[in-house]
Amino acid sequence: MLLTRYAPAAVVVGPDLEILQTRGEASRYLELPTGRASLNLLKMVKPGLLFQVQNAIDDAKQNGASARRENLQVESDGNFSKINIEAIPFGTHGNGDSNVLLVFEHAQDSSGHAIEPAAAPPAPQDAKDRLITQLKQELVATKEYQQSIIEALEASNEELQSANEEIQSGNEELQSTNEELQTSKEELESANEELNTVNEEMQHRNYQLAQANNDLMNLLASVNIAILMLNSDFTIRRFTPRAEELLGLNSSDAGRPLVHVKLRLAVPEFERSMIEVMRSGSIRQKEFAINGTVYRVRFTPYRTSEGNTEGVVAVILDMSEFRNPLPGHPSRKRRS
Repeated sequence: MLLTRYAPAAVVVGPDLEILQTRGEASRYLELPTGRASLNLLKMVKPGLLFQVQNAIDDAKQNGASARRENLQVESDGNFSKINIEAIPFGTHGNGDSNVLLVFEHAQDSSGHAIEPAAAPPAPQDAKDRLITQLKQELVATKEYQQSIIEALEASNEELQSANEEIQSGNEELQSTNEELQTSKEELESANEELNTVNEEMQHRNYQLAQANNDLMNLLASVNIAILMLNSDFTIRRFTPRAEELLGLNSSDAGRPLVHVKLRLAVPEFERSMIEVMRSGSIRQKEFAINGTVYRVRFTPYRTSEGNTEGVVAVILDMSEFRNPLPGHPSRKRRS
């Protein structure tokens, strides 16, 4: 109540001159503008005060101290009165970006009493001239304010145009990226089809390989001959059931070096004969007798489809089986 009755009218405006708070009878100096509602101080201040109000606020912001304007003439209810205004900056945020307290005070005469409003008709000529000057200054300030708004709008329009161009460029880049992604998708689909074809071929080859492996396993199992296949480093590749029986091998010996396997049948110069076969690439065979049983061993180079020698195939025959055939079988002549 004290502030309302005794304190001068005042308004608080932000950095953008939007009215944040009012105190006292601020309505005597402010009025709502026509058109769209706005709380901008420069749009609401009454005629005759615009130039001085804006000038005082600019000085207060620039100097960081209060700025005062005295003996300003304002019209209210058909009467003219003199007022003083003071712009006080506070809550500084840096770079002149601060709130401002704008205080409206009645002007006082030399005795300290407030100057009462005077009727408009008997106003002296100098007061009219002063009012005309204030109105001219206000008109100039209004034009400058409008020019600043136009420049701000033009700058905003240029920024929007630049942003539109950037968006258009980004849209073109996205379109190009989309086309590249579409091309990559087609290439991936083509590569996927090729991979599917290769996969089918691999599956077919794996089936053929498995079938060939099964044929080889069945062939080795059905042949009643001791056959031993070795790699070039003399590790055991495969052997037939007859070789397993004759040489004393078992399934765990596959992949082991021959020198680490203790053979039941001691073949004379076994390793040396295999080395000579791999070096010469020719077939060799020899006979030997152990405990009255004659054996014939035949060494053949293990050749790949490219013609490379990558091991030895050793075939061990018990000659007694050929010289003493089973009953019911015709005699076989020994080949020289």
